[in-house]
Amino acid sequence: MYLSNKKKIIKKRKFSPENFLFFCFGVLAGSLLILGIALTTMVKNNEGINIYVSGERMLEIISQQIERQVQEEFPAFIKEIKLEAPFLVEKYMQDFITIGNLEIGGYTVNLPPQFIKELENDLRNDVTYYVLELLEELEKEQFVQELSQGITDDVLKTLLADLNGQIIKVPFTKHYSIPVVVWLY
Repeated sequence: MYLSNKKKIIKKRKFSPENFLFFCFGVLAGSLLILGIALTTMVKNNEGINIYVSGERMLEIISQQIERQVQEEFPAFIKEIKLEAPFLVEKYMQDFITIGNLEIGGYTVNLPPQFIKELENDLRNDVTYYVLELLEELEKEQFVQELSQGITDDVLKTLLADLNGQIIKVPFTKHYSIPVVVWLY
């Protein structure tokens, strides 16, 4: 009976704090050693780290972000333009509209100044109205999607041309950098 109690006492032995600290130090030292070896290998390797990025996945992420941003910012942009449209039409149509004499079948008819003024005002109002109608059409969902798709295509073409296969040197220390090669597929 005494032997069975002794075995139970031995089995119930707890870890001492010194042993636990020694274990943690060993794990930390091992992790740092593995990290150091990996980093040394990468720094000494001329090719660096190759990162392969899916073009379709990148297209999806960029498309979502651009569409979200266009949907947030485009209505405010259109609203600003709508407020400025009458002033811009007035400014640019001042020199554009010159109504004076009317020639019909070789005969010149002098128009009264009041009629000319009303005709110019009507023309300005019509141009303003059609510009505002055009801006209303631009606010529709289809245009926003077309705009975001166009921007996404341009961004992806730029990324494929500028980033694909390029070596990016990521600074690691003062004297060493890790080369990273990005491949888009």
